[in-house]
Amino acid sequence: MRSNNLTLGAILNSPNQYVIPVFQRYYRWSQPEWDKLWTDLTELQHPGKTGTHFMGFLVLVPESPMPGQITKYHLIDGQQRITTISLMLCALRDVASTTGHERLSEQVHQTFLIHPFEKGTARFRLYPKQRDREQFIAVLNRETPAEGRIGTAVRYFSDRLATIPGAGTEDGLRAFLSLLTQRLEFIHATLEGENPFNIFKSLNSTGVPLSQADLIRNFVFMHVPVGDQDEFEEVRWKPVERRFEDEQGTLDGNAFSSFLRDNLMSEGVYVPPTETFETFQRQYSSTDFDPKQLGDDLRRAADYYEVINGRRSDPDPEVEAALVGLRRLESSTTNPLVLHLFDLRHRGQLAPSDLAEALRMLSGFILRRLVCNESSRGYARMFAPASLALGALPLEGLREFLEARGFPDTPRFCQQFVGFNLYASRYCKAVLEALERANGHHEQVVLTNTQVEHVMPQTLSDGWRADLGLDADQVHAKWLHAPGNLTLTGYNPELANKAFAGKRQEYAKSNIVMTRRLAESTAWGEADIQNRGQEMAEIAARLWPGPAAPVRTAEKAARSDTPSRYDLRLRFWTAFRDHVQASGSTLALKEPKAEYNLRCGRLGARISLYAYLNLRHERIAVSVYFKGDTPRRVFDSIRECRDEIENEIGGKLNWLQNGGATWGEVILRNNVDPTDESRWPSYFEWMRKGLESLRDAVGSRLPEAQVADGREGKVTTTGTLQLAYWAALRDLVLANSTVLRPKKPFPQAWTTFAIGRSGFNLSALVHKTKRWVEIQVYLDGKHAKSNFHLLARDKDVIEAELGQPLDWRETPENRSSQIALHWGNVDITDRADWPRQHRWFLENLEALHRVFAPRIRALDSGTLEPPHEAPP
Repeated sequence: MRSNNLTLGAILNSPNQYVIPVFQRYYRWSQPEWDKLWTDLTELQHPGKTGTHFMGFLVLVPESPMPGQITKYHLIDGQQRITTISLMLCALRDVASTTGHERLSEQVHQTFLIHPFEKGTARFRLYPKQRDREQFIAVLNRETPAEGRIGTAVRYFSDRLATIPGAGTEDGLRAFLSLLTQRLEFIHATLEGENPFNIFKSLNSTGVPLSQADLIRNFVFMHVPVGDQDEFEEVRWKPVERRFEDEQGTLDGNAFSSFLRDNLMSEGVYVPPTETFETFQRQYSSTDFDPKQLGDDLRRAADYYEVINGRRSDPDPEVEAALVGLRRLESSTTNPLVLHLFDLRHRGQLAPSDLAEALRMLSGFILRRLVCNESSRGYARMFAPASLALGALPLEGLREFLEARGFPDTPRFCQQFVGFNLYASRYCKAVLEALERANGHHEQVVLTNTQVEHVMPQTLSDGWRADLGLDADQVHAKWLHAPGNLTLTGYNPELANKAFAGKRQEYAKSNIVMTRRLAESTAWGEADIQNRGQEMAEIAARLWPGPAAPVRTAEKAARSDTPSRYDLRLRFWTAFRDHVQASGSTLALKEPKAEYNLRCGRLGARISLYAYLNLRHERIAVSVYFKGDTPRRVFDSIRECRDEIENEIGGKLNWLQNGGATWGEVILRNNVDPTDESRWPSYFEWMRKGLESLRDAVGSRLPEAQVADGREGKVTTTGTLQLAYWAALRDLVLANSTVLRPKKPFPQAWTTFAIGRSGFNLSALVHKTKRWVEIQVYLDGKHAKSNFHLLARDKDVIEAELGQPLDWRETPENRSSQIALHWGNVDITDRADWPRQHRWFLENLEALHRVFAPRIRALDSGTLEPPHEAPP
């Protein structure tokens, strides 16, 4: 690889053309990346700032030169950067033209954007891949930018050019052109003999990260001759990708990566999400694969995938009906196996009727295990090997595979179904709708807008208590959410908690059979709910089929004298509940069931305490579980106190979270032998103390809006006020500020603004009862203390620039530190005073951003240089 340092001007003002190959990703930079680049350019313009700004690598592969033609280079790395700067040059050219500086406009156009004496596609100094090509060339040809990302980028930079020194003047625009072409420097690296794809992977350390789908795409296209790549994309690859685009034509990279992973697993081997590309590369590198055949195979699998996920119907009505039932269970972990089953049908090895039966069997396996309290964790790993286990008789092979992994039989399923808390299940409405459709209407009732109705209402009136008798509370607690007490109605609010006689009159008018039949009962109590639940269970056993009798495998026979995991878990949790109650603890345990976990109370809205029993890994654990977007943000803030909490708990905690930002969990674990019942009391005591310690340590740090009313999971009155307060501030900031980027408001006591570097932010805080508001420059991370000291070194200069003193809080006992501006005696409940309060926030947030942002960006290896000369 030959490399040398070149300025942007030397790269673009050369007799070369830079072609973005078709295997590359599309243009993906958006405002966060544009903002960062513009900030770097703004800093370069500061007085006294000299030298060049390093922009990273441009890695290129030369084409064989043709006599009399310009040299073409395929751009392997640096696409996003060089495309963005070319769009910035287009914006500069257009601004120069609209402000009357035509000579400058033509200079930019002919020197850095096109080769004026070339024809056809050779005119363009940068020539992008097929999908970006139309928009990019339209911009180069001075046509009105489209609404896509490329057009948005040109408009963005046109707006920013109005803020440069000397904006609109020829001198100002020429100075900016000089900045771009003379002070932006790249390492211009030309590959000679290396594998371009491997170099591409290793150098992709900046910009938008490559997804698993990106890597697979690049790998495939590197095996397609360059001259055939446009045709390959148009004929074979794009038809597959289009299945995963939104209405605007933007590819959903996560969905496409999931499809590619599911297709790999359809061959019978589990693939972790992060290893999709490695598995793909390993599989196809070991063979002399044909990219065209691979494209055809993926297109057929994508056809199956659309049917499996309900984007179009299967041509066989029986198969489609079975798919509808499986889709309602929302179990994407079955996708690899179902893809394999579809392929068996395609090859004539599985009849359509057998495919439908296999799909119903999968639905039965999932729902029956849910009702029987069997864990759904590990389904992805469980289902993947099934493709290899089907054998010559796929339907029988699948049945044996599922039965060996715990397929609940019909007697057990029916027994559990009658008392199952169906209302708390995410499948509640789907199950009730399926039971209703089983009544065999010739004219199906539309159930889309119906709601789940509790016959015995969720709140008991005096009349209901009298009807239920002396055990009303016990009956209500045990049977309220059971299937026998649930139905469907379009008039749920009207029925509410009416007496059964009143509900019965309304039920009689219903077009929904299961609801109309309730009117045949003259009273409603425990026996009625049980009897109706038993009837529903028998229908459910047919709709979600499974073994008719307990399955006795060789493994079960070998350990018939030992208790089942089901029995062991139920006994463990029952004994744990008794232990907690005897200890006088205030933990609120749910009714024990044969599950791997037990909820032990709530700390707030969607924030719960859990205890775990892991028989396979011989471990017990306790945790605080945060579910949902807002609780997950609370989890992130709690994690900032990690060291303090672990010191209070007296043990090391696991802080888990998922990439989709939908949950977080704080876990304390203990390795034990859970089958040794003589040691259970010591385990119970460890779990009780762990739960209480987590409750105290984490609960004391929850924001007020999360703690209050947590039992109902609702936003509190205070939370509603906070949400409205931050929303009004956000509107003011968006309408008036050019530097502040507000985040989505939430019902909490703070909101944050970026300040240009990770580990720092601007936080706005309010306290309703103590009547104050505050802005903090918040520092966190392992260098927070040293950065705080560096900033504090310029305390007098900073406060002089602001024109007011600050509160410098090092907080030695915490990892974080704050620099605060405080305003007391402020009543946030006085909405009439909000404009004054929000104006204070806006003015001081902008002032703090102006003063601190350059200094924070200048922090580097223990040195802090003032961004400009300090005032005398």
